[in-house]
Amino acid sequence: MNSQTNNKKAEQDEIFMPVQDYTGQGFSFDNGEKTGEFAKKHREEIIKVVDQFFKKEYGLEVTTHNLVGAKNAVVVFVESKKEPYFHTSVVVGVNIENNKISDDVFAYEGSVEGAIMSGLYVMAYEKEFKKLDEFCEMIAKKYPVVGMRQEAVNKTMDTGYSTPFYYTSTLASDFPKAFDAFTNHHQISKAELRNIINRKKFDKEDFLVTLTFYMEEKQGQPSKEMVKEIINLFKKTKGLPPGNYGITLRSNELIKSSGKEKSHEGTVPDIDEIIIRR
Repeated sequence: MNSQTNNKKAEQDEIFMPVQDYTGQGFSFDNGEKTGEFAKKHREEIIKVVDQFFKKEYGLEVTTHNLVGAKNAVVVFVESKKEPYFHTSVVVGVNIENNKISDDVFAYEGSVEGAIMSGLYVMAYEKEFKKLDEFCEMIAKKYPVVGMRQEAVNKTMDTGYSTPFYYTSTLASDFPKAFDAFTNHHQISKAELRNIINRKKFDKEDFLVTLTFYMEEKQGQPSKEMVKEIINLFKKTKGLPPGNYGITLRSNELIKSSGKEKSHEGTVPDIDEIIIRR
């Protein structure tokens, strides 16, 4: 019995990890073992190609945080070095047999532009996002919850503007005039960005924000009562950024390979909408 128990625990430890200890180790994609090893040997070459891509296509500088092997490719997770701040990922094709890296860097359609736009949105509502940060920090003090470690955010998140407590999602096509204004003039002011965004009719699907809290207790499971309290406090808070919000309370343990939680409680998309209008 002791042997079986120890084996089961070893299997669990191999798959899961407390969020406090997770820094992205074990994050992986299917069929990425060989390309992952290739990425380790050619790290500097891949980073150089990615840097050139962002400078050429967007005039932006990024920091590479993680290279993850995938089928015939390496997925590269990056963060912008200055405003607009965002996290995203791009794909670099590789040919292991010929020991070559492709100069063709690509991403899912609109994903990089959407990530940039999320950063622009945060710039436009800087004061309101500071209020959102303060709310998240207050929740972490009031309840036995924590956020994801910043290292894990950097290595596994690619949805746009992301922090240990929340991540955002939008598309450049949701705010085309604001995105074009930035593309044409990187020194555009935050006030001008806000004016351009505010001219567009509010649509609840334009900007999504997901608040994510994790149980602090090791192996702790999410509490329905606790997340209800957090949601009620959120609804009473004034001065938050406009957008469509989801709030989740997640289990303490994460799945190493995906960074996802074992279980969660919270709002349900299209059912428990929390909309803050401009």
